[in-house]
Amino acid sequence: MKNPKAWMLRKLGESCACSSGRSYRECCYRRESIYFVVGVFSALTLFGAVEVPWLLMMVPILLLAAFATKLHFDPERMRYQKNKNAVD
Repeated sequence: MKNPKAWMLRKLGESCACSSGRSYRECCYRRESIYFVVGVFSALTLFGAVEVPWLLMMVPILLLAAFATKLHFDPERMRYQKNKNAVD
């Protein structure tokens, strides 16, 4: 990978892997970026909880955030796929 910026631009323009027929930018990019942020914060919380035990209480909050994100984005993707299949 010589140029990460060119790779990212190419990736955003490709069709999405979830077979919705939309581009990656329009379909799964937001959801996956939110999952990434939740995962990073969860890891930081777990590693920081060794010295500060109250940080361990953040893990359920972060997991609830990930679950709420899934509940928000999955019906949207399923609705789009159902509409696409009905048109085909």
